[in-house]
Amino acid sequence: MYVVINGGGKIGEYLAHQLIEKRNQVAIIEINKEKVAALRTRLDPAVIIVHGDGCDSVIQADAGVDEADIFVSTTGLDDVNLVSCEIAILVHKVNRCIARVNNPRNERIFRRVGIEAVSSTLVIANLIESEALSAPE
Repeated sequence: MYVVINGGGKIGEYLAHQLIEKRNQVAIIEINKEKVAALRTRLDPAVIIVHGDGCDSVIQADAGVDEADIFVSTTGLDDVNLVSCEIAILVHKVNRCIARVNNPRNERIFRRVGIEAVSSTLVIANLIESEALSAPE
């Protein structure tokens, strides 16, 4: 499987490691030059790293989004994640987009336009609530 990740922060880098370990092909788009340099030293050389804005269709093309099975946007900004996924869907015709959603209230917007949304805030809050309400052993 070929996965393009927009955002080379902690989540994007960790996801790239996990996908490569499972023998997938991976590309990362990262806008910050320092992060790009760091990713090149920390990630497997098989990972394609593209410096640029993930909301730019040309940069997405450079990362091979046209051939991607999945486009994932993991930045800390919901608007960037939404727009980059919309470009991947509308311009590059990627079949599946998954986005990190930081504000759980935005989740419905992502889903309405066909983007799978994962709210880490909601997931963590639910886990903490479950732990807090469970009886101690």
